[in-house]
Amino acid sequence: MTAQTQVQLKFAIESKLWRLKQRNGWNVNNAVKRGRLEIIAEILLFCDQQKAKTSIMYNTNLNYAQLESNLSYLTSLGMLMREEGRYLTTGKGYRFLELFAELQDILRDENT
Repeated sequence: MTAQTQVQLKFAIESKLWRLKQRNGWNVNNAVKRGRLEIIAEILLFCDQQKAKTSIMYNTNLNYAQLESNLSYLTSLGMLMREEGRYLTTGKGYRFLELFAELQDILRDENT
């Protein structure tokens, strides 16, 4: 996948996910309980550029144990990669985000 294609894909996915966050109330401040897939999507979306653990923890509103568990899981699946103590979403992670956004669109359409 070329760098230009990755940027275009990233932009399309981010647009879809930010719309989903607004429609579904994905906001840490409104105390909505998130499922595992929503948490994974938020981590992957946030790690579009290299991010440190502390930054990920605060921006996704996870405690340290939850963060460690999720980072380990995503790294083992190849959705995140770790370089010099920082995490970055991989192509496989972006593919997950794309499919997750499509699934949310389908589910939303079924409920309306």
